[in-house]
Amino acid sequence: MRSGTLLAALPLVLLGATHASAQDRTTITACDTLIAARRIDAATGSARDAPEAGCRQIPKAEIGTVEQRALIGGAPYECMTITGAGRCLWVVP
Repeated sequence: MRSGTLLAALPLVLLGATHASAQDRTTITACDTLIAARRIDAATGSARDAPEAGCRQIPKAEIGTVEQRALIGGAPYECMTITGAGRCLWVVP
C-alpha cells in the first residue's frame, strides 16, 4: 500500500520539476486569480509563456507566507503574501 502511495505521487513530482525549470530561477509567476494561475499551469509549450491578464513575474525575495491553498485535479496551488501587494497572489506551480 505504501509503495502505491509513493508511485501515485511520482507524476506530480515530475510535473512540478518540469514547470519549475521553465521559470526564471529568481522570479515566479503570480496571478490575481486562481483561474489565471490554473490557465498558465495547464498550458504547454509557447502558450505557457503567453501573457495572462492579472499575472506578473514577482522576485522570489518578495514572496511571504501561504495565505490560502487549493487542490485542483491533484495539483496544489497557493496564494502567497507578496511584499507591497496588499493581498495574496496565486503562484503558478
